[in-house]
Amino acid sequence: MKIITPFLARFALTATILTIVFRYFLSDGITHQSTMAIILAPVLYFAMMFGSGWYFGKRDGEYLPILDIGFRFHLTTYMIHNLVSILWIEMGFGSRYEDIHVTLMVAMFWGAFLLIHLLWYLRMRKNSINDLDKEDLFE
Repeated sequence: MKIITPFLARFALTATILTIVFRYFLSDGITHQSTMAIILAPVLYFAMMFGSGWYFGKRDGEYLPILDIGFRFHLTTYMIHNLVSILWIEMGFGSRYEDIHVTLMVAMFWGAFLLIHLLWYLRMRKNSINDLDKEDLFE
């Protein structure tokens, strides 16, 4: 069964680009102590990520009708956001006021919610195949 679909791959690319742009504007806002930028960057990032997840998730559901309650997209977002954020700070692109510990704490708390999502996904998995013939499941 396909786990990484073309739509999930396109979402991952979009998420990577959006996360890099988010990190740039957030770090710039922190450097210049701009409250507006510090508030606007995450709000716009959330809206753009939600919109891209909605767009690609809907097409993914049409391509592969498996009700995965968005777990693959959540996991992809988690991995991309945290990888980009950690690398951004470790490579010296972050503001001098940014601390890697804050980024790691965000990853830890978000990881707890991801674990809850995983448990919910595993519980829902047995009912996740929507109108698929058994012979069409494996290529």
